Amino acid sequence: MDMMFRSHEFILLLYFLSLSVLSYDLFFRNRLARKVSFYLALIAAVLQVATFIYIGVTLGRIPIQTTFEGIYVFSALVVIIGLVHYSRSDSEIAFSLYVFCAFILFSIYTFAPVAYNRVTEVSAIMNELLVIHVVLALSAYVLYFISVIHAVIYIIQYDNLKKKRFNRLFFSLFSVEKAKKTMIRTLVLGMLFMLISIFLGTQWGVYIFGTEIFQDFKVLGTLFVLMLYTALFFHLKIRKDIYQFAWFNILIFIICMLNYLFITQLSSFHFWSY
Repeated sequence: MDMMFRSHEFILLLYFLSLSVLSYDLFFRNRLARKVSFYLALIAAVLQVATFIYIGVTLGRIPIQTTFEGIYVFSALVVIIGLVHYSRSDSEIAFSLYVFCAFILFSIYTFAPVAYNRVTEVSAIMNELLVIHVVLALSAYVLYFISVIHAVIYIIQYDNLKKKRFNRLFFSLFSVEKAKKTMIRTLVLGMLFMLISIFLGTQWGVYIFGTEIFQDFKVLGTLFVLMLYTALFFHLKIRKDIYQFAWFNILIFIICMLNYLFITQLSSFHFWSY
């Protein structure tokens, strides 16, 4: 697996180079640098997907069962969404946020002390229900992230409009209205995906582990995050303050990621590694 680690380091280097070139574009407005950054991230994403397929074929299972394998898929989905988003919006600032997040997530995965196993306790009894549960959960996290990206953009554009600051940053981002709509719609869709994921995961967990899964820290943490998002929409309906909604959205996403990355260690069946 040393060669696999080296390939991960190379992918990480491509993300770092993409971010570096993109930083140059942000400071000096160089369109050629922006294209180079895009293609570097594209090559990194293709290699990451190819490596994922290779790992799956080698292990004889879909490598999404552990938290760190989930981080791998999460980072790949983030950068792919970022590439698609950039090709449609041409906003280098938003693109840099996507690539930066993918870089951080893939760094965590690359240098984590994780060993791959062909057969695990989960894979031996894994079925289609578990696969759908994991895929929906990861999709929900990606949608949450997209919502947060637009929350940040909304806050920036709102402040620019309030202070009548029509600078380069203002014209490099989306309009306040577009940021608001995308932020809310992706968050609603993410909550729906997560709700279905929890329902399917609960069915699988009860079948495998029994009712004790309702005492699991990861399950309780995920339900808590979902309740926070629900409370956020009730707050929006009462206060009708999109600016506060955006800030709370960012805060809840941080809690969501803490739950995903750290609370898992206390879980009885959401394992860090096998």
